[in-house]
Parts: sequence; C-alpha cells; structure tokens
Amino acid sequence: MNISIVRFVTGRILLLLGLLMLFPLAVAFIYSEPLQQKLSYGTAIGASLALGLLLSFKKPSSNRFYAREGVVICSLIWVLMSLLGALPLRLSGEYPTMADAFFEISSGFTTTGASVATNVEGLYHSTLFWRSFTHLIGGMGVLVFALALLPTTDADNVHIMKAEVPGPAFGKLVSSLRTTARILYLMYMAMTAVLVAALLTVGMPLFDSLCHAFGAAGTGGFGIKNTSVLYYHSAQVDYILGIGMLVFGVNFNLYYLLLLKKARAFFKDEELRAYLLFVLAAVAIICIDVAPLYQSFGLMVRDVFFTVSSIITTTGYSTADFGQWPLLSHVILLLLMFSGAMAGSTAGGLKVSRVVL
Repeated sequence: MNISIVRFVTGRILLLLGLLMLFPLAVAFIYSEPLQQKLSYGTAIGASLALGLLLSFKKPSSNRFYAREGVVICSLIWVLMSLLGALPLRLSGEYPTMADAFFEISSGFTTTGASVATNVEGLYHSTLFWRSFTHLIGGMGVLVFALALLPTTDADNVHIMKAEVPGPAFGKLVSSLRTTARILYLMYMAMTAVLVAALLTVGMPLFDSLCHAFGAAGTGGFGIKNTSVLYYHSAQVDYILGIGMLVFGVNFNLYYLLLLKKARAFFKDEELRAYLLFVLAAVAIICIDVAPLYQSFGLMVRDVFFTVSSIITTTGYSTADFGQWPLLSHVILLLLMFSGAMAGSTAGGLKVSRVVL
C-alpha cells in the first residue's frame, strides 16, 4: 500500500475541513456569541489545520494508488473529520461528553440525521449552523469536492470516487474526473442556492432558510426547531421543502443531461420512473389509509406528501406525528426508508435501482 499518498491526501482534506469551519466561526461573531464559543471553533480550526499541514507537508514519494488506497482514504477521513468536527461542540460545553459530540457530527457528515440534542432551540446559532452545514458537506461527499486538490491522475482519482459515490456503478460525466467533480458540485451548490431563495420568498428567515436548505440538499434533516418543520405551520414551506428533498433524491448525472438539453433521455431513465412511481403510489395509498384521521383534505395531502418525500430520501424532516397513523402506513414508510432514493443522489437507503433489480 502507498502509505505516503494516503497520508498526503488525508492531510489535504483536513486542511479543507479547517477552512470550512471558518463559516460557523463567522456565524458566532455575527450573533455575538460568548468568547468560549468562538474559542472552541478557533481551537478546532487550529487543530485541523495543524494536523493537515503535518500530514501533507511532505509530498508523497509516489502519486500512484489503487482501490485499496481509495477505500482507506475514504474510511479514514470520515472518522478524522467527525472527531475534529466534534471538538467545537464539546469544547463549548453544549454537549456533555465527547461521545455525544462525535455522535452528532458523524451523524451530520454521513447525513444520517440522528441527534442526541434534546433541545435544539437552546443551542447557539453557530452550533445549529455547523450541524446543518455538515449535511451540505457530506451530502455529495467532501472527497468528491477534494478531487480538484489531489495531486494524482484521473486514473487514480477514480478509486476515491468509486469509494465515495453511492450506487451500483459509477460513471464520469465527462472525460476528466476533476471536471466531473466540479460539474457535480456546481449543480449541487446552485440547486441549494435556489432552494434557499425559494424559502426566503415565502417568509422564512435567512438563517433558517440556510439551515433547512442544507439539510434538504444533503438529505440529512437536522432541525433547528424542536418541532422540526411543523414549527412554521406553512403550506408553502412544506411543499417547497418536500419538492426540494425529492429533487435532491434524483441521480445528479440526469441533471447533467438536462444541462445538455437531453430532456428525453432524462425522462426515459428507468430508475427515475420507478422513483416517481414509488412516491406517487405511497402518497395515494397512505392518503386513503389516513383519511379518517383528517378533517382537511388539503392538510392530509400536504402531510402525507411531505412525510413520503422526507422518508424516501432519508432526510428526516417532519410536519406530522406519523406514529399515530395506521399500521399499513407504517409498513409503507418502512419500505420507503429501506429503498431510499436514486443512486448518484445525496440520499441514503438501498437505492431505487437495486430495488428495481
């Protein structure tokens, strides 16, 4: 195994992590948070940059690596990122143990969305931002973004891309893998910006819009309110986020086809058709099942659509207590949770393509 290239690439990505943590530090200054909060992020940034410089200071003896190096880098970096990313949460005192902080941030980076926080509204803005921002970083995969920084050829980079990108198969959008990574991230960030703008137009505050858009884009679902999206009691917010989650559950390669004006190829994709069919069928069946529990047809459709969208994309936002729904609805939601959305998206689960197979 080429240990030197593993060390070098890991160091480069930790440098990137340190720079990304400047964003929550800026939020701490914007909201005039206590000095301890600012120092906790400063310490984490310093630790990440120092370790990154230590590992990447010496260039590797050989730039060549293969599948096993790609898998080791992918596995190692997620653990290190979660440990360093958890430091601000622990040093600030908002999370009582390092285990709690590590759980929270690893859940964020992997876009799992499970949380140990019992009162998220009691957390500082910088912490809320960092939790949600980890979804944005981890959604497409920070390793995909880091490919532009790697000192290797496309033939080598493909091993990291295969280890990082979910789905039965991986294919480049264009001949250059670095260009592919840039295209993916440009689309990802542009779609996130559109979602933020849409939430702003319906009256959601900027900070709330950013955090919810990050969670929807990464399909992670960390909330900033104790009652999640239900807090806003807005049909417009529900439908915008519901549609947004479904959009980020689509294979990003298909969006590239739209950029090339190949709409016919986009809509002929078998996995996309199955994905939309799963959503429509689930919404229809659950609406029939829960109809006796609702007096308003509009509210019922809204709650069911949002829940199905959140579950199939493994996001986890909620607007209704679906624990009170009948057993049939629970079974359908459980199946959607296992299925997940499309391969090549930011969502989790088995992926629709595997279910179809």
